[in-house]
Amino acid sequence: MSSVNKNTFGELSSAPDNSIINCIYAYINSVIQDFKGKNDENENNLTNRLCKALSSKKPAEYSFYFHHQNLEDGNVNTSTDFAAFGTFAYTQANNIEDDGNGFPLVKFEAKRLCSTLPNKREREYVIGEYKNGECIKNSGGIERFKNGRHGKDVIHIGIIGYVQSDSFIHWFEQVNNWINDEINMPHDKNLSWDIDDLLVLNQLENKICIYNSKSKRHSGDTLYLKHIWINLI
Repeated sequence: MSSVNKNTFGELSSAPDNSIINCIYAYINSVIQDFKGKNDENENNLTNRLCKALSSKKPAEYSFYFHHQNLEDGNVNTSTDFAAFGTFAYTQANNIEDDGNGFPLVKFEAKRLCSTLPNKREREYVIGEYKNGECIKNSGGIERFKNGRHGKDVIHIGIIGYVQSDSFIHWFEQVNNWINDEINMPHDKNLSWDIDDLLVLNQLENKICIYNSKSKRHSGDTLYLKHIWINLI
């Protein structure tokens, strides 16, 4: 992962390929090293505090910013938990048209990984709630990006996992088992799941574990997912 210290404003503003994306993830990784939460704290409260920390600690020279509860579609009132946008200076330096609403770089969802969640929500990191073959709550962390409810304007997706029980290994196996179930028999027949959806270990530290995966959006786009898990036990 790219070092945060090497990314000055000038380097970011003319960064080729995914340099700014890597910097965003590296910066988040640096902030969450000191992030604390309770093992029974709700998702909204955790994410609210995380977004405040990301905004307050961000060096002024970084040409991106974070927006909490990012509205996706005002007509149906959908929003991602937060998003990273390029600043106006970033868009100007890269000749990107900016209508004043910010240039989206990464969209984020956050999910609890906790054994005490109700049975109907236990697979929420991956898929929403289904009954008799129909989706009754489109709440799946990964699924919502695949079906286009979230992040239609980006291909880089971040999912924050708040580990509130068990271990990284336990949830890694559990989440991949749920994904394998979708590969074999998807709840939503319009979505394609394959082995690229499975999480692959990228980085493991004492309190932080990071995985990578790729997903196909229903429109055919390839999505690049970074799963950043924080141990709150």
